Amino acid sequence: MEKIKGYMSVIIRPLVTIFIAFIIGGILIAISGKNPFMAYSALFKGAFSGNGGFYNTLFCATPLIYTGIATAIAFKANIFNMGVEGQLYLGAFTAAYVGAYVTGLPHIAHVILCLLAAAVVGGLFAAIPGFLKGYLNVDEMVVTIMLNYVATLFTGYLASYPFKAKGVGFAATEIIRTSSELPRFSRVSQFNMSFIIAVAVVIFAYFLFKKTTLGLEIRSIGENRNFAEANGMNTSLKIVMIMVISGMIGGIAGAGEILGVHHRFIANFSPGYGWDGMTIALLGKNNPIGVFIAAIFFGILKSGGSTMELAVGVPRSLINILQGLIIFLLAVDLVIKHPRFTALKKSFSKKVKKEM
Repeated sequence: MEKIKGYMSVIIRPLVTIFIAFIIGGILIAISGKNPFMAYSALFKGAFSGNGGFYNTLFCATPLIYTGIATAIAFKANIFNMGVEGQLYLGAFTAAYVGAYVTGLPHIAHVILCLLAAAVVGGLFAAIPGFLKGYLNVDEMVVTIMLNYVATLFTGYLASYPFKAKGVGFAATEIIRTSSELPRFSRVSQFNMSFIIAVAVVIFAYFLFKKTTLGLEIRSIGENRNFAEANGMNTSLKIVMIMVISGMIGGIAGAGEILGVHHRFIANFSPGYGWDGMTIALLGKNNPIGVFIAAIFFGILKSGGSTMELAVGVPRSLINILQGLIIFLLAVDLVIKHPRFTALKKSFSKKVKKEM
């Protein structure tokens, strides 16, 4: 029964958050003189029907599944990995390099090598804030945010100068070899094999949390690191391991975009997948299944936004407003559930009862 309640919480609470965001968004649409029912109808129609609509939705959701899972693994241990964006960029560049310059490999072997190389580089980059947090208790939020700039600027430099493709007027590397490309499922969409790998990552995260000792240790550190350490756990080493796993998935996210979509590294190619992953993780309650559902929902917003704009005249910026509202509501939920707020509420309730 407790498990059923837990699963219901993972599904229902995010749905309530989304529903409230849609209501507020509908009010804004009505104020602007448009019909909110027609707008939302066009949004979902564009996301699921038409020429490759559903494929486009899954395509838009794919990088968010990776970054959501990468963030959730760290968040589950109460470690705030804000650097998935940087890990994604380094993984993307590594995949582009291996894809372009390694030759003579069969298709499957070349793809696997690109993914492994991206995962290793992303994991090693994440190990830096992991080590500083685990052994020196340095605030990981500050370190990971700053390292994002290091990664994006460094890869931008590499794509602009030493590895810049010849005859290209923008910062980009050479096109990867066809043996390293991830196959697409449709001619009318960029939806590709990266989605299947993302689903495998979700299954891995679920197995990690539910079936492994490390998953139990992740939850223990998240609930109370001092208590876990008092029971003999080497929490410093575990924090490094957690950050490495999170960074590896972030690196694979970047590789998926290069091998399946762009086929070369392009500076500043990400519209903020790493940052969106934090929202996805919070909306999915750090549960792999919840993260997957939340990523699909965000894929619907991104895929159907253009159809909504063309059919009804509601600008795509509404999608950003809806995402902002969801973030705001998630923040309110976190504040309400914070121990200090709960204690304050109890003390206020006792005071009211005494006065009565």
